[in-house]
Amino acid sequence: MYLILELGVYILDNNKTRNHLLGSILAIIGALLWGIQGPVSQFLFQDNHLSPEWLMGIKMGISGIFILMFSKFYRKEHLMQLWKKPKNIFVFIMYAVFGLAAVQYLYLVTVNLSNAGTATILQSLGTVLIVIFTAIFYNKLPNKFEFIAVIVALVGTWLLVTRGNLTQLSISTPALTTGLLLALAGAIQTMLPVNLLKKFSSLMVVGWAMLVGGILFTIIHPFWVEVPKFTLGTILGVLFIVFFGTMASFLCFINSLKFISPTVAGMLDTFEPLSATLGAIIFLNTSFNGYEVIGGILILSTVFILALGSKK
Repeated sequence: MYLILELGVYILDNNKTRNHLLGSILAIIGALLWGIQGPVSQFLFQDNHLSPEWLMGIKMGISGIFILMFSKFYRKEHLMQLWKKPKNIFVFIMYAVFGLAAVQYLYLVTVNLSNAGTATILQSLGTVLIVIFTAIFYNKLPNKFEFIAVIVALVGTWLLVTRGNLTQLSISTPALTTGLLLALAGAIQTMLPVNLLKKFSSLMVVGWAMLVGGILFTIIHPFWVEVPKFTLGTILGVLFIVFFGTMASFLCFINSLKFISPTVAGMLDTFEPLSATLGAIIFLNTSFNGYEVIGGILILSTVFILALGSKK
């Protein structure tokens, strides 16, 4: 009997280990796919002269349709539930436009104005903004870990945007502005849909938000107007961004949360700026000096500092 119990404990622990490993792998794949999307976008903007607005309509619209189809036919969800309660619609539209769509768009614009690595690292500042907003709107003073994370993030950002020359910006003012707005949109994207996600599945919320964003940017820049010249590289790049950089990366990240905690998933999300930066350096000959590297590491370290102070 003792041996049987021991075997049962071993199998249970082994299953937990396998589940944790599976969740970690899914989170890493999702982060890598989103990160690689940056250099691919940079390639499309530099060499193929695509408009971020044109690309937004395509990538969000198609991704939204496929995510909703996955939600409907695989998860068997009732997609129209979200639209049946008017009090949910206002918050959802705010999330779709100023959260999800804003993050997607400002990321592409920041990549276009600077490079994939810088854009992805600046996006990581959204975590620090959440700490600041929590302190302001919920009268909750930051603990010592959160306070340290804010200071480290500010120092890292300053090194990143000045390249060590602390009195002069090394990136353009528009690039820095859109990068900071990207971080703000990232914080909004995280905080705004909290109550929605208690009522509806994340697939349904994000699928509809993607579709709303795709329709919005199709109105702003119809995909049949000023159509870019399609080469094999253009087609492959757009297909990668739609199906892998947007849709697959989200599905991998969401499903990873079945097996690992959001804290662990957040730490593994640091693979995102790593893959974006390495991709920009290797394939697009983007250069980063030592100060930028240190600044990027400091910004990314805030995820681990906040994790140390998390009770869950």
